[in-house]
Amino acid sequence: MTIHFAPRAAVAAGLALAGCTQTPPPVEKPGVQLEMVTSIPAHTEVEHCKFVTVPDAWVTRDEVRFSSGSHHVLLYQTGYDQIPTQKADGTPVDTSGVFDCSDGATNGWDITKLIGGSQNATGESLLAFPDGVALHISKVALINVHYINATDDTITPNVKINLYTLPADKVEQEGDILFLYNPLISVRGGSTARAEWRCPVYRDITIANIQSHMHARGVDYAASVDERAPFYTNDKWQGVPVQHYDDFVVHAGEHLHYHCDYRNTEPRTVYQGPRTTDEMCMLIGSYYPADPRTGACRDATGQLPGGDWIGQGSATCAQTMGCVQQAAGFHAITDCMLAADAKVSHVASELLRCLLGADDPGTACSSQIQTCAQQ
Repeated sequence: MTIHFAPRAAVAAGLALAGCTQTPPPVEKPGVQLEMVTSIPAHTEVEHCKFVTVPDAWVTRDEVRFSSGSHHVLLYQTGYDQIPTQKADGTPVDTSGVFDCSDGATNGWDITKLIGGSQNATGESLLAFPDGVALHISKVALINVHYINATDDTITPNVKINLYTLPADKVEQEGDILFLYNPLISVRGGSTARAEWRCPVYRDITIANIQSHMHARGVDYAASVDERAPFYTNDKWQGVPVQHYDDFVVHAGEHLHYHCDYRNTEPRTVYQGPRTTDEMCMLIGSYYPADPRTGACRDATGQLPGGDWIGQGSATCAQTMGCVQQAAGFHAITDCMLAADAKVSHVASELLRCLLGADDPGTACSSQIQTCAQQ
């Protein structure tokens, strides 16, 4: 396996004080061009979205440029044939242009997969495949930006995306984006903590590139295949390096194992979430051939989060189960799971997965409950 490090972005895609909002250089090259111009009021942190129509095409790589002050720009494929005007619950939304999606870019919308984006304003993007590999797009996509404006004036950021395409008859394999999002993060005030996840690989895949994603409390990151030496490390949450690979194959039955380390100097506990007041722990990268369960760390059915959350404490599985059963809300569940001993992570995770997905947990999860109670 040969490893290449991409050049560090000249301007970090950070949550800096957004006083400079110059228009990014135009992306005017062969492919599909997308643009989003929005307005961010003074002293606000927001996520804005825009639905766009895209052709039926195969994309080999993306190029993203955006005004400073953004934490990320993401591009999602949707399941819509035309731009929607209401959420799944019937809530009407004016989607004729840019709209506020600070409640979560994917919340209430039919989002099928991530198809591009960047967390580096002038650096590398997420999507990059070798010859003959491409990701499929069609119909309606969703652009999502996360901006903070700490100035006294309204700013007008500009985002430009270019998707480089490949003729369908030249596509040899369908590619996809690894988008592993660990929802179990808890960092108590004035302390350090780790979020660790071990995700299953269901078929042989080749990884083309990898990058991490954390917020400002992130101080270290590592990703490995099972318990081997890390294939990616990083101690930065801004100016995140993109690492490229030649012939990096991960085999079916192996696991992508990654963790984020945090230092919280605030007095309050910080949990996972989209805002700068929250934290994230993600593994992102281009891989092929496409396998949605592997790409999103799902269980074997593809319906629920998969893998094992590695506890950082000493609780038995029986103690963890009792804690989860009495937990009031997801933050409390997170604290229960992270207090578990690492040795019981698999059985505790199997139990949590069943409890979250079952209509009648007492019946549906009886075997998981029995196994957990003995450990």
